[in-house]
Amino acid sequence: MIKKTIHTILVLCLALALPLTAMGQNDKFIVVLDAGHGGHDAGAVGRPTTNREKDINLAITLKVGQLLKKNCPDVQVLYTRDTDVFVTLDGRANIANKAKANLFVSIHTNAIERSPSRQPVGVQSYTLSLKTVGTNLEVEKRENSVIQFEADGEQKYSFANPNSSESDIIFELMQDQDMQESVNFAKLAQEEMVRSGGRNDMGVLQANLAVLRLTYMPSVLLEVGFISTPAEETFLMSDEGRTVMAQCIYNAISRYKTQHTGRMSNLEKIDTKAANKIVEEREAERLKQEAAQAEADAKKAEDERKADEARAAQAAEAQAKAQEAREIAERDNAEAKQATANRKAAEAQLKQADDALKKAENELKLAQAATQNPALLSKIPTSSNSKTTQPTAGIVFKVQLFASQREIKKGSAEMKGLDADSFKEGDLYKYTYGATTDYNEILRIKKEIASKFPDTFIVAFKDGVKMNTNEAIKQWRAK
Repeated sequence: MIKKTIHTILVLCLALALPLTAMGQNDKFIVVLDAGHGGHDAGAVGRPTTNREKDINLAITLKVGQLLKKNCPDVQVLYTRDTDVFVTLDGRANIANKAKANLFVSIHTNAIERSPSRQPVGVQSYTLSLKTVGTNLEVEKRENSVIQFEADGEQKYSFANPNSSESDIIFELMQDQDMQESVNFAKLAQEEMVRSGGRNDMGVLQANLAVLRLTYMPSVLLEVGFISTPAEETFLMSDEGRTVMAQCIYNAISRYKTQHTGRMSNLEKIDTKAANKIVEEREAERLKQEAAQAEADAKKAEDERKADEARAAQAAEAQAKAQEAREIAERDNAEAKQATANRKAAEAQLKQADDALKKAENELKLAQAATQNPALLSKIPTSSNSKTTQPTAGIVFKVQLFASQREIKKGSAEMKGLDADSFKEGDLYKYTYGATTDYNEILRIKKEIASKFPDTFIVAFKDGVKMNTNEAIKQWRAK
């Protein structure tokens, strides 16, 4: 069965193979120009996403076709597409196969992942290889990736990754006769693009490219430059650059046709100066814009840094103020707790004073009664609590009424009829009432004025200097 299949295919291949040297003088030399990608398949995309491989390919392809029609009346030009449409890989090959074309030229634009360290420049010419070459695997994957845009692509182009010896035998039989001619044209195209077009030479290579494998004539895929490299992107996006590449490809086709038909055609004189000048000017402008952008970015970064420093300073200041507020609140809270404790102690002492007053009143009543009845004198108790208040190491207790940022004169309404004293502490005037070395006495005074000044508290002075009230009470009690 296998032998029969191979025999059938061999016969088919021989039938399809028309030697180019057997062409008559009036036979048309058929060239199929294939603009890679198209329609919803944009191919590689440049730095501005409006720079698309499919547009570059089509523009160069149409220019090549125009030159052939103008200078080579013996050449029939066919396009796989002459507008922005999507054509399947087998659809492209079918156009060439049905026309029994003498040459198939597929025009593409190269690309790699953008990186400052990887910016290759140059042109490449690919012919078919039935085995994947590791060094060209990246190009092979990218150019064959168009299969994903076809619904049944994986099944239709299963040979794109062949794994059987039978597949290799069949395609070797069908393609071997065209291999040498494909390499021949690839060398001509590479020579024109490098020597006449001034492009960097990246070699004539081989890869397992589906669009080449489906055609039954000499077939070459040309990579006219890297859209991923800024300088070449600028070149290929200019009309002058596309004209140079089209002239190079036209000259290669014309030379190849002459080899196989003996019929010469005019070659284009290629002037790369205009294209290179435009590239230089646009590259200079691009670099200028990038420098301006870099300067703007640096200024923006500096402004942001200064703004960050200002915000940090404001945050530090706010934090310091918050800490100060917390300390004041803690101090006020401690003073409030101390005032509460002092109030409770004062109330206890006041109760003791009330009890002592009641006792004294009873003693007075007994004394008054004794004047009427001397026998009652023996019932009058002798007070053991009476003592004369003496200064306690220069400590004086006072009741602080309130504080004010302005000085208040004696006799003003704020004093509520009390003859108050004052002292200045910081920016505040503080007003006090009463002065005694006896802590119990100052508690009594505080209670007397509580109805007029309910928020008063006791302060202490030693030798005329304000001191801690709790410490003053301790020293008083130690006496």
